[in-house]
Amino acid sequence: MERYVEALNARDAEGLLAVGAAPDKPWARKQADALIQSKGGKGLTITNSPIRYDRMGDYMGEVNLTATDREGRSVRETVDLLHENSHWHLVLFEWPAGEKTSSAP
Repeated sequence: MERYVEALNARDAEGLLAVGAAPDKPWARKQADALIQSKGGKGLTITNSPIRYDRMGDYMGEVNLTATDREGRSVRETVDLLHENSHWHLVLFEWPAGEKTSSAP
């Protein structure tokens, strides 16, 4: 979550691609740019980010992010997690049909 918030704050598309385990392709860049336009550059500071695995199983989870922006306003977001290739990734991108096969069961 820290890397996600850092990428948003820096308006860093490559950082979002990395935390979302997305390839550097036009469709992924377009989605990263959309995330940056809607959520980026707000000076977010994480105040809480509990991870829940209990309902999602061994390969999926969910983070309930609570942060404050530079003006002190509260920001809340729920982000799904996916365990793939021995790493946890944030589910930020929608892959085009036939582009990726997930290793999750």
